[in-house]
Amino acid sequence: MYKFKKYLLKLLIVASGGGHTGFARAIAEYLPFKADFVVPRGDSWSMEVLKDYASNVYEVMKGRGPKDGMFVLLRNSIKSFRDSFSLNKYDVVIATGSNHSLFVALSQKLKGSTIFSIESQDRIVTRGKAVSIMSKFSKNVFVHWKEQKSLYKNSYVVGPIVEKPKFSAKNEGYVLVTAGTMGFPRLFKEVSKLDKFNFIVQTGQVDPSTVKASKAFKFDSEMERLIAGASVVVTHQGKTAMESVVMYGKPTVIVYNSDWTKAATKEDTKLYAEILGAKFLDDPLTWKGGELEKALDNPNKPKNHEIGTPKLIDYILKYK
Repeated sequence: MYKFKKYLLKLLIVASGGGHTGFARAIAEYLPFKADFVVPRGDSWSMEVLKDYASNVYEVMKGRGPKDGMFVLLRNSIKSFRDSFSLNKYDVVIATGSNHSLFVALSQKLKGSTIFSIESQDRIVTRGKAVSIMSKFSKNVFVHWKEQKSLYKNSYVVGPIVEKPKFSAKNEGYVLVTAGTMGFPRLFKEVSKLDKFNFIVQTGQVDPSTVKASKAFKFDSEMERLIAGASVVVTHQGKTAMESVVMYGKPTVIVYNSDWTKAATKEDTKLYAEILGAKFLDDPLTWKGGELEKALDNPNKPKNHEIGTPKLIDYILKYK
């Protein structure tokens, strides 16, 4: 709890895994106190990255992952509902998105809490399903770009929600390739064909031994340091592109992954790349040859964006 203007603010942040947990940690870094957090049950990574910023961390079952079907959602929703309603009431709840946030936000709303939601940075013309539902009972939906303002009647533009940069930007001569938790085999196959670049590749759930690069690994807790030292960052549609540009001013290439049918569309991703000043490449399935090499030989100059997380914090603390 935080003593602010002679009252105690009980704040709960729903960190729903992956980039959603990234939003939660970004907010936590700028808060003048330790909040409480909810993470997906069994998500040890979210627990680890939030432990230094949390007063308490609670686990709630996630409805489904990116590739899970409706059966998994229905099965897990009962557990998610039960976990969510077991939480005490909070004054303010920040839901970072995904189906994991939904039951927590709804249960807190029914208990009288004020809800704020966060839309993904790459949703420019389409809405995320969970955030679209939560927008109906949220005070505001925080968005990163003015181009997202029309998504919701209660949108509030704060700027890009990213963490405090921890390193100085350098050019250490390597190209960082990263494609999230699931990995991107088609992109990695194209990377393996190019010998002229010094690639460092984060493969996620893909076996690193299948990728030809100077260095390949599944996960690294020092990803931010690798972003800070890269000459160019290659990634899929997601939060890393925003971090690369906004936090470290890195030339960035966004490669669209058509497997992510529940994520932002190709049109969203093109506009997202334009906002960042990143180069957009379609899914490698469509490539004729040489697309990645050309993009790396002549990367776009990234645009300048002010970090928006402090504006979000100011709004939350002045709200009540």
